[in-house]
Amino acid sequence: MPGEKEDSVNEQIYDEDDQETPEIEQSLVSSGDNQSNSTRWKVATILNNQQLREELMDYIELQMKAGPHPSCLVAVKQQFFGGQSPLARIPGEINSAPIIPIADMRGVDSSKYSKGERLIRCKLASLYRLVNLRGWNSTIKNHITARLSEDSMQSFLVNPYGLLYKEVTAGNLIKVDLEGRILDRGNTVLGVNQAGFSLHSAIYSARPDINCVIHIQTAETVAVSVLKKGFIQLTQDALMGGVPCYLESEAAYPNGDTKDTLINSISDDCDIIFVRNHGLYACGPTLETAWRFAEMAFRGCQQQLQMMKAGLDNLTYISEEAITLVKNHMHADATNLGSEVTWEPGALEFEAEMRILDNKGFRTGYVYKAPAL
Repeated sequence: MPGEKEDSVNEQIYDEDDQETPEIEQSLVSSGDNQSNSTRWKVATILNNQQLREELMDYIELQMKAGPHPSCLVAVKQQFFGGQSPLARIPGEINSAPIIPIADMRGVDSSKYSKGERLIRCKLASLYRLVNLRGWNSTIKNHITARLSEDSMQSFLVNPYGLLYKEVTAGNLIKVDLEGRILDRGNTVLGVNQAGFSLHSAIYSARPDINCVIHIQTAETVAVSVLKKGFIQLTQDALMGGVPCYLESEAAYPNGDTKDTLINSISDDCDIIFVRNHGLYACGPTLETAWRFAEMAFRGCQQQLQMMKAGLDNLTYISEEAITLVKNHMHADATNLGSEVTWEPGALEFEAEMRILDNKGFRTGYVYKAPAL
């Protein structure tokens, strides 16, 4: 009988994988009334077979990677395979939430900004994602900011207070003036942490050459900031972290007269500002340079804390000649290596970081100088 044949096939398929918990079956049987129970049962038994599940999963992923895909594929993927597209998941993170695209400005949202501002927004939001991937962020705390130098007025981009670093996008960055007053809210309803932005504002006021400030407040950077000897440049990484300077802990929240005093105390050649008990602020003329200083200084802090376990008297310090050589190398561009593209300090490394993000599905919106390597 036809019915008996179908029943035997269903039993055979299910028996091949009868040790699995029939969660899919339960989901299907309990979902909706538009399908007959027999149809839902057939789908459930097929999906509970490991081999057929893998074949169906491979087909769905292939279709989704091929380009625009119907919403039904996404629905099937989420309903039966417990997550989002592999193109929108951070590799290595089990059941991680979907990646929020960085370049999220479309249509009207995009047209109200100049091309230059859109590019800076994408780069700055990408910095937040890089810091998040390295685990340097502290939930919704701390800031990375960028100056919009093409504006006739002094304006800056800062993260909305309340978003995690992995939620910051080009479109939800907030534009503020030097006092932290909101000029453009982007596509968010959130505000700005005025106290947190105040030191950034003081740095920008003191240093017109600085266009990006990255605050890193990890265990390593805070530990070095409290040391009396401060940041000891014992390695090449530390030297490439830039020139350090120091501010007292109250500098983290300047206001009124203290802000004016702080502005006058920031040296003209400082690249890394250690605020006592508060971590470091990496500063650069570009976002790429600031990122390079931040990463190298962070590595330098890690290395210093490890080496200090041996005792300062047992450490070998770098000679002035070696320091000069490293600094000259740091400011040399890649044309010395035969590159067809001229790279500003930090730009080559930054572009490599953007490739990593884009390959993971972050959609950075970054414009590559060397798209075909």
